[in-house]
Amino acid sequence: IMFINIITACSRPSNLIKISESINIPKENYRWIVVHDGLENPKGITIPNNCEFYNHKDPKSSFGNSQKNYAIDLISEGYVYFNDDDTLIHPELWESIKDLENDFISFKQNDKRGNLRLKGDVRYQKIDSHNFILTKELIGDTRWDSSKYEADGLFAVECFNKSKSYIKVDKVLSIYNQLR
Repeated sequence: IMFINIITACSRPSNLIKISESINIPKENYRWIVVHDGLENPKGITIPNNCEFYNHKDPKSSFGNSQKNYAIDLISEGYVYFNDDDTLIHPELWESIKDLENDFISFKQNDKRGNLRLKGDVRYQKIDSHNFILTKELIGDTRWDSSKYEADGLFAVECFNKSKSYIKVDKVLSIYNQLR
């Protein structure tokens, strides 16, 4: 059974409790790393006890990309899943992928109205940070471009091109921006 490092780049800390409640993965099978885009802990916000909380500010970065890179550097092994701070963990994600051993796994994504948004194809501008999971070994020294909005597609394709055991799960396991 897999171990998942969940990375949340955070500029909306008020969503963390809802995200925390959506994680239905056994505690021994995940590590949740939250990297807040700031220099200090946000005031008046409860930080869930099931996450590791870090502060990291990079004025040259936008879209949480520098925070994702910061978190990647804290991980030595296992799978990596990028869960945005406006998105809950899909209730069927864990049960659908826990026994897979592929180095890159993609799946479908709906918008919050229930319409299919992405098919899980690993192509530039056809994949979102939230509809793939991959091994830390596959990531290697690949990092997010800190300045680009579409960095998720660039990162995903670069890692995918190194994959030796890709699988696409033909199921919706991600809902885009559902907390917005």
